[in-house]
Parts: sequence; structure tokens; C-alpha cells
Amino acid sequence: MKRLFGITLSILLTTIITVDVFAQGTQLLREPTISETSIVFVHANDLWTVDKNGGDAVRLTSNIGGESNPHFSPDGSMIAFTGQYDGNSDVFVIPAEGGSPKRLTWHAVDDVVTGWTPEGEVLFRSTRTSHPTQLNRIWKVSTEGGMPEVLAIPRAATGEMSPDGKYLAYNPITFWDPEWRNYRGGQAQPIWIVDLESFELVQTPRTDNERHTDPVWHDGSVFYLSERDFANNVWSYNPETEEEKQWTFHSDFDAKNID
Repeated sequence: MKRLFGITLSILLTTIITVDVFAQGTQLLREPTISETSIVFVHANDLWTVDKNGGDAVRLTSNIGGESNPHFSPDGSMIAFTGQYDGNSDVFVIPAEGGSPKRLTWHAVDDVVTGWTPEGEVLFRSTRTSHPTQLNRIWKVSTEGGMPEVLAIPRAATGEMSPDGKYLAYNPITFWDPEWRNYRGGQAQPIWIVDLESFELVQTPRTDNERHTDPVWHDGSVFYLSERDFANNVWSYNPETEEEKQWTFHSDFDAKNID
């Protein structure tokens, strides 16, 4: 009887604690990607989706491995992501409404999703052909499968193509400590913007060797995160007009992801 009472009390306390935790709101929602109708994000190493107007979030993945780096396809019908399945990180896609993930890459090194081409191919970074130094390059792969193709950029760690396919905005290197706030060392890089026909290169303007990260395209401009004024905020730069603009003005907590 005492044992039964103890089990019942334990379940009751667990339920009370769980309800109290959920009443505080879900925590640690990361890496959002947005379509015309939905937001997909990472929580507890799984992908979740929710309507842009609000409502209950629905889990899209539940594999024992983790999922990260989700990106909606240009038409919003698919989500590309990095799946850490079977001890390795590879490129996967899943229908936006849910379903079974489809694996697109099978290499032994990590393949990390960075975006899409306008034609609907998945962009990812990989060191698969870099020897002896492991340098990342940007690759693309069809959602139908097949051999990935490397872009003609000698070194790139993140990359997103403009909607017209003219430019690639990217960071040339990854960051060994991205949580080092207001970093001003040698790994602090601008966004590099390359014309994919002429290979002319421009960089986002900097004033104090600040770090620019997470490039995405919208309405002809590259949007990115910048620590120019200590806190990480959203800025944009138009390579055609050379116009630069600050969009958020956080002074305490950083903007962490942008899509």
C-alpha cells in the first residue's frame, strides 16, 4: 500500500511539475525558416511546424538522431534539413505537410544544408573533396537524388543564392566559437557577394571589423546579422545600389537566426 501511495504521489508531482513548466511557455526554439503560410523551427533536436498566424505546433520529425538547419524550398512545398542519422550528418528533404524524410547525400563527411537554388536544388556545405586541408565548399543536389555538383567558389561555409540566380551571398569560413559575443578577431568576416557569371566580388560594409553572418536574400538585398553595435542585429545590403540599412535595434539580447 505504501509503495502504491509512493508511486501515485510521484506521478502526481511529475504531472504538477510538467504542467508548471509548460505553463511558462516552450523554451529554446531555434533556427526558424518561413514560407508563405508556415514557420518551421528546431526544438529538442526535432523539426516542428506551426501556422504563421499561430496555433498548435506539430512535430515533423522524431528520429533518434537530431535535425537542424531547416530551409523551405522556394515554392514552400519541401523542407531541406541536416539530419544526424546513423552517426553522420547528411542532407534530407521532407514534405512541408509532413511525411518520411528522403536522404539526398551519403558521404562520410558532414553535409550541412545552407539553402536552395531558384531551380529547387538543395545547397549544402561540405569538405568532401578538400585534401589535405578540410576547406568547406558549397554544393548543390537535386531533390530527385543523383551526384552533387560543386559551385565554382573556392571556399565557402554558408551560402544562399539570390532568387534570380545571379548572386551567391556567403561566409568564406565557419566560426569555431559563434557564441563569443562581439568578437573582433581574425574569424570575423563580412558577407561575400559574388556574381556567378562574372565572378566579381563585393563585401558587406564594416566599420569595426565586426562579424556578419547568416546571409539571406529578400527583394534584391542581402539580409544578415551584424554585431556592429555590440548586440547582434539584422542589417541589409543591396549590391546593386550599395544601400545599407539596419532593421532591428536590440541592445541587450542578440538576434540569433534569420531566414
